[in-house]
Amino acid sequence: MKQAGYSLVELVVAMAIFMVLCAVAAPSLKAYSVDAQLRGVARKFKGEFLFARSLAARSGKETAIRFEARADGMYFSVYEDSMFNGVLSADIAKGLDRRVRGPFLLTSGAPDVRIAINPGVPAIPPDRGTLSTDDPIRFGRSNMISFSPTGTASPGSFYLAGVGQQAAVRVTPGTAKVSVLICRGDVWRER
Repeated sequence: MKQAGYSLVELVVAMAIFMVLCAVAAPSLKAYSVDAQLRGVARKFKGEFLFARSLAARSGKETAIRFEARADGMYFSVYEDSMFNGVLSADIAKGLDRRVRGPFLLTSGAPDVRIAINPGVPAIPPDRGTLSTDDPIRFGRSNMISFSPTGTASPGSFYLAGVGQQAAVRVTPGTAKVSVLICRGDVWRER
């Protein structure tokens, strides 16, 4: 009587080949996961910017997204002007400019994404040089971006970092266009 099957040596060789393939594929899968998370957070945030801009146009009042640091991470909220003097931190503290949305954790659902700038990342053209890592939220001197009912906004960028990857959500001056930019190598591209 003849039995078909595999020997222990054949199984060990097959398992070794499988483990080598897994070890080779793991970094690529991790990079893909980080890339997907980075793009997802950037797109979500672009949607929040567009929401604030449309709310300003619909309501006829200035709106703002304010970034707020807390012990457990960085949050953002959307505020609406109540006194027709713009959304101001002092008015928020007094309860005059009301929160209409939030607070939301900036990177919720994306454990490999952080609000940061990786060292050595080139500046977004037309700027030159490399980005300073000290402030990933750059909207003038404050951590707030304002949208007016006429469609303008305070320009600036908000940076998201993954392992070896960088993204930015940028608001251009004048038009208040909101763009998602991804840096691959040393080149920024709009996505």
